[in-house]
Amino acid sequence: MWTADWWWKTQESLPDGSTVIPVILGSDRTMLSTLSGDKSAWPVYLSIGNLSKAKRRSVNSNRLILIGLLPRCPNGPKTHTIKIAYQESMATMLRPLEELAKSGIKVLCADGRTRHAYPQIVSFLTDYPEQCNITGVKYGWCPRCEIDPDDMPGFNRRPRRRHP
Repeated sequence: MWTADWWWKTQESLPDGSTVIPVILGSDRTMLSTLSGDKSAWPVYLSIGNLSKAKRRSVNSNRLILIGLLPRCPNGPKTHTIKIAYQESMATMLRPLEELAKSGIKVLCADGRTRHAYPQIVSFLTDYPEQCNITGVKYGWCPRCEIDPDDMPGFNRRPRRRHP
C-alpha cells in the first residue's frame, strides 16, 4: 500500500515528522444463529495499511479489530429506511476517526519514535449488497455509475430477479 502515489502525495501534505495511517474497513453480513436461521448482522472491521499484507492477513495476528456490529433491521421497514439506518450507524461509528483525521494523534511507531499521525479511510472492503447499502444505490444497479441496468450491454439478457 505504501508504494501508491496517493500515499506519497498525502505524506508530503502533512507537517514534517508526521505520518499517515491508512485505515482499511471491511463489512459483510453474517448469520449469528444457526438454529433459528433469521438472526444476522453486519460486523464492521478495521485494520491499518501501515502493516505488511502478510501480517494484516495472518489469522493469529490480531490485526483486524471489530469496531461495531450493526444489527439487521427486522422485516417490515422499507429498503430506503434500512439504507439510511446503515449509513447513519456507520457515520456514528466512524465520527471519532473523522475528528482524529483533522487534528491527528500522537502514536509510538515501531522504531521507538513518537510521531503525529493522521488516520484516513482509504478502503472499504465489501461485497455487492453492502456496497448498495453504503452508497444508497438500488439493488441491481451499479454503485459507481448512473447507468440504468436496462441500458447496460449484456445486462438485460438475463431475466431480472423479481421479489414478491
